[in-house]
Amino acid sequence: MQNPLIDFCIIISWVLFVFSTGLVLFSKYKHTHFKQRLLKFLNAVLLFQTVTTTFYFTNSKADSLTTFVSSLWLLIGLQIILNVICFMSVKRRKAKTRPSLDSFSMD
Repeated sequence: MQNPLIDFCIIISWVLFVFSTGLVLFSKYKHTHFKQRLLKFLNAVLLFQTVTTTFYFTNSKADSLTTFVSSLWLLIGLQIILNVICFMSVKRRKAKTRPSLDSFSMD
């Protein structure tokens, strides 16, 4: 019998992934500060999902469902992809807002 707490944490992980996906799609229209805070949130979600998955693997039996285990790896992989997308968006936004030498006058 699995621990109900682990099952609850895995369900919460999937809900957080769906919420994170919505925020990343919404962040296209937001400013740099929002994207930086979103990146911190995504890193916290990834940490939570990694801890939950690790806890599941340490307490699971050998006869566990392989599809369930592969869905956990899929969840971690998709969350990493979201983090990379947000990270690249933050870097791109910072590069756009960085002042260049052309904006300064030589008066």
